[in-house]
Order: sequence, then C-alpha cells, then structure tokens
Amino acid sequence: MRTIAFLIVVAQILFLAPLYLIYGQVDPCRALAKEIATRAEAAGGLGVAVEDAFGNLEINARRDIADHSTGACVGKLFSSWTERVTGT
Repeated sequence: MRTIAFLIVVAQILFLAPLYLIYGQVDPCRALAKEIATRAEAAGGLGVAVEDAFGNLEINARRDIADHSTGACVGKLFSSWTERVTGT
C-alpha cells in the first residue's frame, strides 16, 4: 500500500513540477491560458497589439477556456507543447 501511495506522489510531482517551473502555477487550465497568451505575444500582429492595449491576453485566454475540463486543458497543453517542439 505504501508503494502505491509513493508512486502516486511521484507521478504527481513529475506532472506538476514542470507546470510550476514553467508557468508558476499547477492548475493546467491557468497554465494553458498562459501558454496561449505567450504564443499570441510571440506571433504578434495588429490584433494582438490592440487586445494587449485594452486588456490582458492571459485573462482573455482564461475566458476562452473557462468551459474546458481539467482533462481537456491537459490535452490542449500537451498538444501545444508538441506543436512547439515540431514547429507547427
């Protein structure tokens, strides 16, 4: 029983530590919102400049993903990471 509990704790640390180190938080939906805002800033453009002038990109991204479940946020976060690695 202790081994199972230990493995669960290790799995949580392995999953949550990168979120905390990269985004400063462990909530996958907030991390996804920060990822969306960061990628939008990197892409630039007039729409991003206007949106950034009148509001916060991360807060707007949080509104967009507010209806997502935690599992959906995790899936989209991992797909965003794979897109970043593959360059698409």
